[in-house]
Amino acid sequence: MLNKLNKNTFLIPAIIILATLAISAGFYISLKQAQQSKQANSNIEGLFWPNPKIINEFSVLDQDGNNFGLNQMKEKWSFMFFGYSHCPDVCPITMSVMANAYKELIGESNNLQVIFASVDPNRDTIEKLFQYVRYFNPDFIGLGGDNQMMSSLTSQIGVAYYINSENKNKDYLVDHSASIFLFDPVGRMVGKISPPHTQNKIIQQFTNIKNFINEQS
Repeated sequence: MLNKLNKNTFLIPAIIILATLAISAGFYISLKQAQQSKQANSNIEGLFWPNPKIINEFSVLDQDGNNFGLNQMKEKWSFMFFGYSHCPDVCPITMSVMANAYKELIGESNNLQVIFASVDPNRDTIEKLFQYVRYFNPDFIGLGGDNQMMSSLTSQIGVAYYINSENKNKDYLVDHSASIFLFDPVGRMVGKISPPHTQNKIIQQFTNIKNFINEQS
């Protein structure tokens, strides 16, 4: 009886020690994985992680006059650039670079779309957007509508722009962001590609962000 009691006396602390070591090892592994993931995040330029921006439903019109909302963002990687068709420099340059990048990327994956969203709804009619985006690529999407429609999108993303309305004629300029925003197939804003834009930079950043997001799925 005494011998059995002595065995139990030593067995219980041993079990506790082993359980403590197992928990500690698990905690260490989890901590190490989190640190490695955080370090990987910091090496990916423009990535919004672990806090991608969740976009709520919005309603605008595309270049064909059809409704465009969050559903049209699903199941595709979306590049979104905000500008206006009368822009003399930043917009046409960015769209041209984006067109070249798109031609290369679409060869590897067909679930891509490039979206040009107007911040000048007074001049950028649906017809104007149709002509503008098709000039760069027939697959490109143009988004417009009235001020309230566009606000349902720009306010969520936090796009800064200013219409120089003191110029009463139709040659006024619009100050706007030159960044390209990247959305994953779930519809989350997961990254931003900042200027200056080059074809190689866009492709590299997109590839890095895409691969990382896919690994998290």
